[in-house]
Amino acid sequence: MTTHKALKERFAALPDRITREEIAGATFRKVTGVQNWINAYEDFPPVVGKRERSGVRERDAVLVWLLEHENLLQERRPGPRNLTGQVRSARPGRVVTVVDLTSVLGVNRAAVTHYAKTAPEGSADPFPPYTERGRQSVRSWPAVRSWLLRRDDPLPQGDTSWEDLQKWLLAVYEVDKDDESLGHDEHGLTVAQRDVLERVRVAKAARRRVPAEWAAEVLGLSGPKDVARLLAAPVAPAPLAEHLGPAALAREVGISERSLDGYARRYPAGCADPFPAKGDDGLRSVADVRAWLARTGSLVQGS
Repeated sequence: MTTHKALKERFAALPDRITREEIAGATFRKVTGVQNWINAYEDFPPVVGKRERSGVRERDAVLVWLLEHENLLQERRPGPRNLTGQVRSARPGRVVTVVDLTSVLGVNRAAVTHYAKTAPEGSADPFPPYTERGRQSVRSWPAVRSWLLRRDDPLPQGDTSWEDLQKWLLAVYEVDKDDESLGHDEHGLTVAQRDVLERVRVAKAARRRVPAEWAAEVLGLSGPKDVARLLAAPVAPAPLAEHLGPAALAREVGISERSLDGYARRYPAGCADPFPAKGDDGLRSVADVRAWLARTGSLVQGS
């Protein structure tokens, strides 16, 4: 179900006059679904002009109509009714593509595109950007997870005491801090700690004071300089190197260093299907290791 607050926020990010496609994106429906409303309801706001070849309707009139017909947003919605539940149960890996997000969250591609368009870079809380990896565009899942969990839990507005701000900063951390299945992000933080980092980022962008010493303690860092370093680091995952050392390679393919070492010992050169060897630089090919794990079925055993 779409809450009134969430719907109003999505419409507020749209222009004064909107197309069917924009209505579809804001309501997580297909364009054909919006057209069904137009055909079925005589009181649906009429076209009042054009933008290029598309008819446009008054945004505020459409919003009022939707609020009066909120039952329509509960029926046959392509996205999940409980997005927070979907986000918390998802375990897609350290990076995700748009296809990954549609799969684990149960939303369509238009919804993901809508997130990126309505919360662009430079906005108060931008949707995590992507990085090109070969032919794929990938985003940091810990960053996306944190952003999605903030959609219905935005930064408190107005004068906020440190006690209340601290509760908001730790809202997800207190729930997830002991869940080892969530894994770690590219910085070595737990996913629960990464949520705190992203909330600190949002709070500081809004000129809220967050003691660096407090953040360092929660994030398990040595001091304020390390907090500043992480806040300055790109939110998008770094482009993937073709060859990696043991620690980075294990993180990237989703197994432990111990499993990586075990495979190398148990499947040496000369066996029927040896584990990919190190190059002269001591690094292994990520593509070769990933293919070997998939080919032998070892990824499930070693994860």
